[in-house]
Amino acid sequence: MAWWYAVVESHHELQNPTSAEKIRLLGSQLGLNDTSRVLDIGSGRGGPALLLAREFGCRITSVELSSEFAAIARERAQEAGVAHLIDVVESAAKDFPVDEGAYDVAVCLGASFAFDGLVPTVRALVRAVSRRGLVAVGEPFWREWPLPDGFDPATAAVKGEDFLPLPLTVERFESAGVEVVSLIASSQDDWDRYESLHWLTLDEWLAANPDDPQAEEFRARGRRSRDLYVRWRRDLLEWAIFVCRVP
Repeated sequence: MAWWYAVVESHHELQNPTSAEKIRLLGSQLGLNDTSRVLDIGSGRGGPALLLAREFGCRITSVELSSEFAAIARERAQEAGVAHLIDVVESAAKDFPVDEGAYDVAVCLGASFAFDGLVPTVRALVRAVSRRGLVAVGEPFWREWPLPDGFDPATAAVKGEDFLPLPLTVERFESAGVEVVSLIASSQDDWDRYESLHWLTLDEWLAANPDDPQAEEFRARGRRSRDLYVRWRRDLLEWAIFVCRVP
């Protein structure tokens, strides 16, 4: 059976509302070079790892649960000529064994669900890096707080979300024992590119697979997602990469 994200993100170079320029900026802020060891949790189709390896020559261990995404990430690394720098490991984040302090940098871009939330994600990344190392997490936060009347996050947000406004999000990060030292926020264009490419890709898939047993389910899910974005989330939800220093 088709997997929703494998369908709607099959054309995404980056599976988050960010840009290649901002991923390169992230690499600069992390101080990456050809001696850096990077852990990338929830690496998906491998977009950020490709950019960082190609730009900075760093060695990256990419951990991805989906066998489909892991295979694509390996293929993309090979095509980009950086397969010798990227080791794609198919594993659940919680099951991946990490020696404490084995990496200079650890990142998790838009996949804090892999450790059941932001704080446990930050704590897991902290264990992976050396003293005074850096961790980076891509995480949403609400632009507006309190949320407006008529918006019910219990029904208008993804199951399990418990996002906060920016000041409280920073406090949540720092409750995990790090200091937030930089923030690389998505733009409206980043959001629109990321979200609307879902719609276009799904439209193409439905046209090519009209008799698929999941076609109507996916069509309905796509409409709900599009409606939620244009009615609420486009104005209310922000996303950023938070760069944090480990004491």
